[in-house]
Amino acid sequence: MNRVQLFVDQFYDQAICLSNAFSITREHDWNALIILNELSVQLGQIYNIMYDNEVVGERNRKFCNLGDELSDVLLQLLSLYDCMYSDPIRIQSEFREIHWMSLPILLGQLNEAVMEKYGYRFNKPREGFEKLDDFIQHRIFLLLSIVFQIAAFHGLDMSFEFSEMILDANNFLNQNFVSQMQ
Repeated sequence: MNRVQLFVDQFYDQAICLSNAFSITREHDWNALIILNELSVQLGQIYNIMYDNEVVGERNRKFCNLGDELSDVLLQLLSLYDCMYSDPIRIQSEFREIHWMSLPILLGQLNEAVMEKYGYRFNKPREGFEKLDDFIQHRIFLLLSIVFQIAAFHGLDMSFEFSEMILDANNFLNQNFVSQMQ
């Protein structure tokens, strides 16, 4: 079994619980299209770390923890999958593509396909895929796989990083929930 599937098997339920826990901070229901927007934000934050540049960066906002930002991307990918499908993620094989430029391309393809699924765009043929859902699931898998490749390239253990992100997020929720109750 590959490392992405091992991670998914270990953390899927925790990720969905955390995503649902954040519903107390949301005024609106989150659907697949909104989760895709959040995924775009999180990918942008990864690029902020890798391409630290004052022209495109935000003043007084510094992104410096790649493991946390990669964990946020994983959280959104798992949340997106859970929002759209009831069957478990099953990853057939490893994918080899560590090029950073593939992230926005795959995100764009995923976004377009999800918009097609919900009727916001006209459907396009997806060669090699019988159903649009197969293409969407494949793009989610490719994004998951590339996140793991980037983490490995930078010497990050995503199980550790994701566990830390969950702990930090739960602490954030606890502090904000307690302060709202007072």
